Amino acid sequence: MGNHGDTVDEALLTTILPGVHVAANHQLGSIDQGRPGPTVVVSGGMHGNEPAGVLAILRILNTLATTNAPVAGHLLGLCGNVGALRLGVRYTDRDLNRHWDAASVAQLRATHGHTAEDVEQLEILHAFDDAVAHARGPIVHLDLHSMSADGVPFIVVCEHPQSVQLAHDLCLPGIVGLEKAIPATTIEYFTTLGHIALAVEGGQHHAESTVDTLESVAWLLLAAVGAISWATVPDLQGRRDRLRQRGLNVPPVKVTYRHGIAPQDHFRMKPGYRNLQAVHAGEVLAEDDRGPVRAPESGWILLPLYQPVGTDGFFIGSAALG
Repeated sequence: MGNHGDTVDEALLTTILPGVHVAANHQLGSIDQGRPGPTVVVSGGMHGNEPAGVLAILRILNTLATTNAPVAGHLLGLCGNVGALRLGVRYTDRDLNRHWDAASVAQLRATHGHTAEDVEQLEILHAFDDAVAHARGPIVHLDLHSMSADGVPFIVVCEHPQSVQLAHDLCLPGIVGLEKAIPATTIEYFTTLGHIALAVEGGQHHAESTVDTLESVAWLLLAAVGAISWATVPDLQGRRDRLRQRGLNVPPVKVTYRHGIAPQDHFRMKPGYRNLQAVHAGEVLAEDDRGPVRAPESGWILLPLYQPVGTDGFFIGSAALG
């Protein structure tokens, strides 16, 4: 699973946070010039082995600050699992992006929890609360992620009609149903509150192209929701062209199968699978302690697992209708 020579310095990725100021409320930066407009909450690094989103947010905040570009509404950049990012691991005690359903959030507010990720989530939750409480317009959440496998990046689209429409402006394939197959994420939290929410899987964890993909999607989203003008987006046409090229004209896909795994399974993905690669029913995709793991149906494989930690071995999707 090579990166084809386009890698970010590994030392930079695993030690990114010591040189970056992260406030107690997980803020990487905030821009509010007092103009009416949307509140856009962009988060990166919800998994500590995925620092590309943090780099993308920092690039955008730095560009807007140095150019003093007009920004409507409020742009908030948040860093996710600070402790895990400092260690370069996915999480310390539990996955930070799997406990955002209403029941889990209510319990966390009541008890304050006890794990390292409970502390992180409560701090992020307070940042979310503050952003929502002070919003002067629509609220949009964009969560930036990366993958252990190489392959086609994509947008995770929720059922909110404005989310579906907005995804069309972001120049990558839209995946529907993944937010249901992976419940209790931050995008579920915002969608349940009635807000617009999208996530991006921008590419392989340590590829420089992944940072560019995540940054480009975030720039396009900011313009599409009216937080900035299209003229403010640096290299607008180049970003669109690169996203479309990386998307490889893959049609919208609906997730139809999730292969869940547990540590005791000793799940091992067969080498060489790429995200959104076509697979066929009966094809051996992986092995575990019970033997070969075969594709239950034909379609496109999503997020094949090539990292030691995780509960999702892979997903399969089919062409979405409509």
